Amino acid sequence: MADSYKIGQERAAGGTATVLTLSGELDINARDDLRAAILAALDDGDVVLDLAGVTFLDSEALGSLIDGYNEALARGAGYRAAGARGLVERVLTVSGARDLFGS
Repeated sequence: MADSYKIGQERAAGGTATVLTLSGELDINARDDLRAAILAALDDGDVVLDLAGVTFLDSEALGSLIDGYNEALARGAGYRAAGARGLVERVLTVSGARDLFGS
């Protein structure tokens, strides 16, 4: 994992979902780690992506988020994003991804 981003994981209160707390710059360097973390979290069921700490999101990292969404659909798991703001919110909105996972 690079110094420019962090991926934290914890079980939500009540054990209803795994929360992935993402921060920093999510770009091509984060893509593979991000995808792996999402897929691992989906092994335990529903996933919530906390994007409040993300300062940059490029198309490669966005692709990982969308891969996670598609995998969640295939598994019948819940998948949503929360806390996106600024540039990250704009990327999600313009790309249509916001509608997919309700940021």
